[in-house]
Amino acid sequence: MSLILIFGCSKNESNNSENKSTEQKTEVSSGNREQVNQTNATGESIEVRLPTMQCGTCKKNIETAVKKLDGINSVNVVVKDKVAKVNFDKNKTDLTKIEGAIVMAGYQANEKPGDKKAYDNLEACCKVGGGH
Repeated sequence: MSLILIFGCSKNESNNSENKSTEQKTEVSSGNREQVNQTNATGESIEVRLPTMQCGTCKKNIETAVKKLDGINSVNVVVKDKVAKVNFDKNKTDLTKIEGAIVMAGYQANEKPGDKKAYDNLEACCKVGGGH
């Protein structure tokens, strides 16, 4: 029924595209708010220190590795701060699994060293002192 409502609102206000855009964003925001409330019931947010990450390629590699885990709601790697901000469902995963995914991608996660074989396969720009 919400889909019909969105479509109906957009169709009725087609003369004013600014209002249409605002209403659609509001509807989407409401849907996101419900999702956030649901994930907060079992969600947990953490920061993982990434002392060996170097660049945007590292960011992509780490985010991709963490997103593969079941229960990850969001992950954002901040290159300049060398941290990953992760929100996850604590009933499906935990800090140890998140650190493990990062380690297996070749990067240090908190105090856990990156997997040597994975590190050796990283691009030169992703290696400490390699290309920056």
